[in-house]
Amino acid sequence: MIQHQKAMYGWDFIFLGANIDAIATAAQFGIEEDFAVDYHADNSGTKLNYESISEAVIKLRSGKEIDRRWKKGIERDYQHRSQK
Repeated sequence: MIQHQKAMYGWDFIFLGANIDAIATAAQFGIEEDFAVDYHADNSGTKLNYESISEAVIKLRSGKEIDRRWKKGIERDYQHRSQK
């Protein structure tokens, strides 16, 4: 269904994953690495996700493409807090 929507209607899909390998899981559904990210499923991680997704949607609705930078803050937070 994801491939159909991407091909027929140009949809973009973003995959957020907590406590799983989001990149590998997203790939099983046909979602590219640039549109998948691991995050911490707590207040801080979830808040950061909503902020990042909101910015990506604003870009998309204004006619711009979503690029890999949409998830930089989430990745930085995930890596920083995973090292503790």
